[in-house]
Amino acid sequence: MGKRANGEGCIRKKKKSGYWEAIITVGYDNNGRQLSKYFTAKTQKAAAEKMNRYIADMQKGFCLRFTRISIGEWLDYWYNNHVVDKVKIKTQCDYESSIRCHLKPRLGGIKLTELRGMHIQQFYNDLTKNGRVDKTGGLSAKTIRNIHVAFRRALEQAVNDDLLMKNPIRGVSLPRQDKPVKEILTPEQQKSLEKQCLDHPWGMVILLTLFTGMRLGEVTGLTWADINFNEGIISVNKQAGRVQTFCEDGKKKTDLCLRYQTKTASSNRNIPIAPVIMEHLAKHKTAQDTHRKKFKAVYIDLNLVFCREDGNLLDPKTFRTFYLNTLTKAGIGHRTFHALRHTFATRALELNLNPKTVADILGHANVQTTLNTYSHVSPEIKKEVMQQIVDKFYDI
Repeated sequence: MGKRANGEGCIRKKKKSGYWEAIITVGYDNNGRQLSKYFTAKTQKAAAEKMNRYIADMQKGFCLRFTRISIGEWLDYWYNNHVVDKVKIKTQCDYESSIRCHLKPRLGGIKLTELRGMHIQQFYNDLTKNGRVDKTGGLSAKTIRNIHVAFRRALEQAVNDDLLMKNPIRGVSLPRQDKPVKEILTPEQQKSLEKQCLDHPWGMVILLTLFTGMRLGEVTGLTWADINFNEGIISVNKQAGRVQTFCEDGKKKTDLCLRYQTKTASSNRNIPIAPVIMEHLAKHKTAQDTHRKKFKAVYIDLNLVFCREDGNLLDPKTFRTFYLNTLTKAGIGHRTFHALRHTFATRALELNLNPKTVADILGHANVQTTLNTYSHVSPEIKKEVMQQIVDKFYDI
């Protein structure tokens, strides 16, 4: 059979979904492969109407005015109409940075309809070698993947808006991202660190994380209204941290703020707290109330559980300096703060706690995420298990 001419369409019913699908041939690529446009609907009539509207618009030249739009112009349109106020502020800032710092400077001048996969592949390859804005080297695989997510979504919208027949980003190879080694504390290190946590009000941040697995932003975003002393429960429903902002001169800045949204929907959770930890929190509150009275009118009362001396939000950078100094006092080498979350999950799984329970406490929607990411078994536990096997089955 010869090739179907441009503009001819057909309609068929999809067996699995039961939906109707209209297909129209819109051209052929350089290799002679057919390019098609698909329209899906619940009924045959609705699918046909979608296809016919598209054919009519193309015949009227409806899409011709878009052929001269550049990548840069499309990214601006996509960001302003499909990103701003429609995603979390952190995601919005990440997309803005990817567009302004990387996508527009390198690909912005290419016409949208002329963008090909080889352009994107070369762009990603260059980022691994010379992608840093300060020209001091390449970007990490994780950063390139973040840029890829923003670009892919922008191009998917262009396909949805009938500006592109297909997404040219499909089939592009991303740099390999090695799975990082998760840091955990040994039981001895954990006990040593715990002893250092009662000498400073911020030590409770460390102690609470070790026994709840909360993220730093979640802990520093806690208010006293989130703590139910009668029930022994902490409600996680927001987080504190810095968010990138950009002024007109293009210089990156950050604002310290309290965001009433967590990392994911499942991150909103209630965590039961052991009585001894609640006792430490009660003592911390008493000391904080005394401190608040000393500051009187100049105290910024945000009702935060953990804050600066004047009551304002605790800066993550300032706290990390305190955290690293506390590690040094405990005789422990460098560990990221997130290592405390890893440690909590590992201890819980080593004690054979139900993985679903651990996932709920950590705020994971998927139990497999907990098992794959946080199930670090200490060498001591491994030795104990190996010895138990020998004791039970060795009989020579």
